[in-house]
Amino acid sequence: MKKTLFALSLIMLFPIGANAETESSTADNAPAAATEQTASIESPTVNSGTIESSGTVNSTVASATDNSEVQDIQKAQDKTVDQIEKETGVKKSNDPVGNVQDPDKIREMLKDDSMKNIISPNEVDGYTDQQLLNAMTLCQRVSADTYGLDVSGYARILQALYKDNSLSWDKIQNILNYNPSNYTNALEMIDQIDSLQAYLAALYPSNSSFMPIRQMSNQELSNVLKYISPIQEKMIGTEGDFFPGIIAWISRYAEKDEVRNGVTTSSTTETSTTESSTITSTTNSAENKAPAKDNNDKKEDKGGFLPKTGEERRTWLTAAGVIILAIIAFIMIRRNRKK
Repeated sequence: MKKTLFALSLIMLFPIGANAETESSTADNAPAAATEQTASIESPTVNSGTIESSGTVNSTVASATDNSEVQDIQKAQDKTVDQIEKETGVKKSNDPVGNVQDPDKIREMLKDDSMKNIISPNEVDGYTDQQLLNAMTLCQRVSADTYGLDVSGYARILQALYKDNSLSWDKIQNILNYNPSNYTNALEMIDQIDSLQAYLAALYPSNSSFMPIRQMSNQELSNVLKYISPIQEKMIGTEGDFFPGIIAWISRYAEKDEVRNGVTTSSTTETSTTESSTITSTTNSAENKAPAKDNNDKKEDKGGFLPKTGEERRTWLTAAGVIILAIIAFIMIRRNRKK
């Protein structure tokens, strides 16, 4: 009889234990599955946000850099052109004078009403045909060395040659075979520094009434060319051209003591920029827009699960087991007394 009761108690307790274990296992696996599902959902979002943020930062940085370089180049060009305009009194022209080789047409241009304040008709008639042509040749070269000159610029060159006599055609014609525009970089000109010195002395002497350039030693001129070189490279790389011409840049920096003495060196652009601060602020702004990871999965579930294990409390199972054992014990004690 005892064996029978013991077997019955085991049979009754087995479903209860199995049910408890199954429910506990189910409860334990549920958070893990939920966590895996949440991770699989969140992962693409975070990655997408990261990629998008990175792409935005890179694109913005590149754009800021490009814009800064373009602005610096434009500032450098404007300053150089402004200085030449002040020295020559001739504005950069969008309609430069062409290489006219007809003396009569040249006289016609010079006698235009717009030229009366610069040169009189009587003065025009006083120049020979050859003098007019010589001045035109020099005007074309100066235009290539700096920027396009209009008819007023030509008139001033003509006067510098044959009225003021601050320029000598004999010296100029002997050095015109040297052309600064043939060099792709200012550093290449250092190898022929003597020819460049002779060119400057003939076309742009320090006493010229048209466009004087400070006379420099070979070392000073080399320092100026070294300073110009990175500016030239960046401008050609950005715009495909170097404007104004190399002589205009030499004229500008010849007046700067620190450049002539080689104390300072130029970067890719000669003006300071706020590129670093722009990039930093733009990067921070882009990063702030990246989606923040949800921390809700860190919250501890304080429901019906045991800490760490995730097992659900089943109080009624424990109570049922105690009651059944008590009944069995009662029956066994009663039978023993009857015996």
